[in-house]
Amino acid sequence: MRALCATIFAAAMAATSHGTTHNAVRRTLDDYVLSNRIAGVVSILSDADYNLTVDCSGWANVERQVPISTNTVFAIFSMTKTITGAAVMCAIDDGKVSLDDKVSKYLPEYAYIRMEDGCKPKRELTLRDLLSHTDGMRWEHPLVNNSIPLREAARLYASHPMKFQPGETFAYGTMRFSAAAACIEVAVGERFEDYLKRKVLDPLGMRDTTFTPNADQIARLVTAYTSDGLPLRKASDACSRQLEFPKEKPICPAPGGGLFSTPADVIRFSQMLAHHGERMGVRVISRKTFDEVFSVVQVPGELGKKNPYTVGSWIYGDWFGHEGAMRTDQRANLKTGQSRLFFIQTENKAGSDFFALKHAWHEACDKMQGTPPTKFGN
Repeated sequence: MRALCATIFAAAMAATSHGTTHNAVRRTLDDYVLSNRIAGVVSILSDADYNLTVDCSGWANVERQVPISTNTVFAIFSMTKTITGAAVMCAIDDGKVSLDDKVSKYLPEYAYIRMEDGCKPKRELTLRDLLSHTDGMRWEHPLVNNSIPLREAARLYASHPMKFQPGETFAYGTMRFSAAAACIEVAVGERFEDYLKRKVLDPLGMRDTTFTPNADQIARLVTAYTSDGLPLRKASDACSRQLEFPKEKPICPAPGGGLFSTPADVIRFSQMLAHHGERMGVRVISRKTFDEVFSVVQVPGELGKKNPYTVGSWIYGDWFGHEGAMRTDQRANLKTGQSRLFFIQTENKAGSDFFALKHAWHEACDKMQGTPPTKFGN
């Protein structure tokens, strides 16, 4: 495979560079691809004026020699949570919900959730609890619950007891976002996926972002490879099955991790976040709602630890955004208006090569964008 990559690498780079200059970020990416530690990766940096630096290095599919590009389709897994959070903010703008609404206002079964000992909790769950991973529940459906209809997923989540009082502890998970999205469905009187498309995806021109890829999008799907040592080989973990089509069952919306998208789409979304809900004159989320949501950045954690998370986004110092299980990542900077994204598709338990590349990439991005060293740890 080393010989294969070396022989046709130059042609692939010409096909995927999109006219950008050879910069420190690109050199970092190329080094990992040429040494066969990574199959392919896309990096996009945006300044506050929406100018892009795009670098695509390597392959969407090594065996078929398909160059990776900004239009390659990826499974973005938990990056979906930030996009779901944007839809929730739209529903707040529409006067349909409040983050402090009881979940039972929309899903009556949530009024009957009990603690593990059978007692009633101190208070009922709110939308804020679900969207900040502080609902006190500890049950989780394996991987992406995209074979379960949204309302059924919400009822399934409510059928389990609380382990901790709502609002008092943090535990990251995915199913609670199905419950939150089911609330939005009831509140707006529209299927969640339709509301998301109408309020967020269409205004931003995110035509390749969907829970249910069409034939053209499936044809552009990336192939996942493991980065856990040489030789480079196709991923075979459970997450990689998200990229397998056709599916045995119809795909249902999984608002906590089920979206597919492209780097070209996600950079538009990230630019909107970096500009407090607006992109190039298109207002998706009101400034008032956006700033109120992101003013609350600390939520309680286990054993007194604080977890910087709010309504579908991690907070990384001045940056906020989300990673996906197969290692996509987008971040936006509310102070500078800059954004950046890193798209790769590797096994969820990525090896040391991936993490070394990720740190090197952020370091190069910090230098190019003139920002303080990136914080890690979430």
